[in-house]
Amino acid sequence: MSAVAALGTVAGFELEGVIGRGRRSVVYLARRPGDAQSIALKVVRKAQLQGPGAAKSPAQEYEMLAALAHPHVIRPVGHGEAGEVAWLAMEYAAGGSLALENAALDAARTATLLREAAGALAWIHEQGWVHRDVKLANLLLRGDGTLALADFGSACRTGSESQDPPGTVIGTPRYAAPEQSEGAPADPAADVYSLGVCLYEMLTGRPLYPGETLTELLGQHLWAPIPRLAEELSPWQALVDAMLAKDPSQRPSGGQAVLERLQNRSRNPS
Repeated sequence: MSAVAALGTVAGFELEGVIGRGRRSVVYLARRPGDAQSIALKVVRKAQLQGPGAAKSPAQEYEMLAALAHPHVIRPVGHGEAGEVAWLAMEYAAGGSLALENAALDAARTATLLREAAGALAWIHEQGWVHRDVKLANLLLRGDGTLALADFGSACRTGSESQDPPGTVIGTPRYAAPEQSEGAPADPAADVYSLGVCLYEMLTGRPLYPGETLTELLGQHLWAPIPRLAEELSPWQALVDAMLAKDPSQRPSGGQAVLERLQNRSRNPS
């Protein structure tokens, strides 16, 4: 019997399908027998939780999520171990992730989702944490359309030095801030950059940079100019430019600063 099959038996969860995959984990749609409520079940092999740069354990992620309770942060349900794996149960976001949208969103919807994501980041930054893997796939939509920031497996304390082997890219290369890919200490401004990449993708329906290899993407984030938006999207250009500044000191300093920019923008839309 596989470790995942054993999980369903030992932990009492019925697995109904895969709804997400990470470098170290798989997320399943699951439920307990007789329980009508679906959950998202994140499963990671215990071997991935050992050694330098190891993944955050489900128990650690559960404790973090419980401490960071916020309307736009995914809600934890429970955690445990079964055989070769450890698991984290979370609320199931029935709307899927923004990565599944695959098309540009209208300006009003973009503004709402950006405000909700920035609100989540403002809260976690205030509590002294940096997410380090903000991307569309981790911006989930609940059944009522509200956003929930998910996957805190790479999160760490502000100012923390990377414990990963030299050359390891923290986060997802398509979204990672230039300084994050160079091993800089964790800083909220890196989350702002990643959210800026999400903003560009929500507005345009396409990647910020077209690189296909890790080397291409890292080089583009470091040196390529910020793309210009189409004329009809030009009111967003100043915010995109600020969030995607190569120099982190030139960006909004964290989620709260992004919220303030959005408030100013709503008062002065031109």
